[in-house]
Amino acid sequence: MTSSRNAIAMSRRLVLSGLAAAVVSPAMARAWQITGDWIPQLAGRWDVIFTVPAGDLATVWVIEQTPSGATSIATVGPNPMALALRETRLIGSTLRLSGPTSTGEAILQAALAPDRLEGSFTAGDLGGSFVATRRSDVRSHTVIEMFDQSIATFEEMLFTPAPFDAAWAARKGELRATLEEATERDLVRVVRTLIASAGLSHNDYVLEPTPPLVVDLVHSEPSISWRRLSGGAGYLRMASFVEDPAARQELDGAFADLAATRGFVVDLRGNSGGNLGLAMRLGDHLFPTQTTVGAFATRRALDAAGVAGMDALPDDAYAAFSGYEVEAFQDALTHAGAVRIVTGGRAPAAYAQPVALLVDSRCASTTEAMAAVIKESGRARLFGSTTAGRMLSSRRLPVLDGYTLRVAYADFRTPGGANIEGVGVAPDQITGAGDAAVRAATSWLRSQR
Repeated sequence: MTSSRNAIAMSRRLVLSGLAAAVVSPAMARAWQITGDWIPQLAGRWDVIFTVPAGDLATVWVIEQTPSGATSIATVGPNPMALALRETRLIGSTLRLSGPTSTGEAILQAALAPDRLEGSFTAGDLGGSFVATRRSDVRSHTVIEMFDQSIATFEEMLFTPAPFDAAWAARKGELRATLEEATERDLVRVVRTLIASAGLSHNDYVLEPTPPLVVDLVHSEPSISWRRLSGGAGYLRMASFVEDPAARQELDGAFADLAATRGFVVDLRGNSGGNLGLAMRLGDHLFPTQTTVGAFATRRALDAAGVAGMDALPDDAYAAFSGYEVEAFQDALTHAGAVRIVTGGRAPAAYAQPVALLVDSRCASTTEAMAAVIKESGRARLFGSTTAGRMLSSRRLPVLDGYTLRVAYADFRTPGGANIEGVGVAPDQITGAGDAAVRAATSWLRSQR
């Protein structure tokens, strides 16, 4: 569950670069071999927009010289392609960049220019164009200063002090030592490595692009779509939980259109979460009365109660929240320190027929919270595979030299007290992917008549 930033098109989904689950040793902090020519006129920060068939995605490069004299181009913004540029060559007036991505080896080519690079790229089967524009901001602090301030903020704001033991202190010292005379690329890798070693989701360290536009490279589809299935059941697809009042109205329209169906399949597969409002409205349609979705608690609440974890918080430590706006939720959580989310009872007529919910390993965050309460309450039967287990609430905090530190500042429990982080929500019935899950769900719906 993340705070809202800039408005994006409903059909585009915000995808932040994932953190590696494995902890990288200090010796690996500079292990990638960067080769090629040094091109001094490129030094600095660049906003980069890739145009692919699914839409546009934006990131940030930092271009600097490595100790060996090559050009280092580091992706320090969101990186859904997992692009890692390893070689830079200048062939006449043509700049050629190459390196691995999540979709295959990438080759980028552009005419060399001082403030704008415009060219084409291929990455496996993916291809398109890109434009890089020089940014005016520059780094004014040493990488050591940036590391110290960012990690101190992380240690202060993470929802639990549990990771910060002697082993953490040793890792921090070892990684910090690698940053003497290091590049900004090294800094970003080291910070991400250290915060990933906490073993928790929703933490990251990025330089935000302007504008911060990123799309899902796997597929770009409407947030909401629906249709009638043979046999009298309805099918509702929710690809993402976007922060948009218009999406809530569209969801109302879907339920109105399918109100007469004899059972409902709600497909949340691949929904990596997002913001609060649309999930809360789904709850309104599924629950005839107010129902607790789950509870969040910050370190401030734990410290105030003198407890080590949210399982020990007293009931009166929680404020209730039933709104749709994520900013209002964040304000309530900041003020109270602990909040219970309540939904249901606000639709003109709650859907009363049986519901089957489809989930998979790509379901995370807000999606997992909804899946958990729907399962625990018995309101629906879950089909598919266990969800991702990435269920924390995060905030984006400004740190030195324009970077943003994303911190998991609130823990989460289901209404039944279950911890989803690192565990996920298991389906009631394991099914295959694709239409196999839909068939299993509709078969169960028929059996409920």
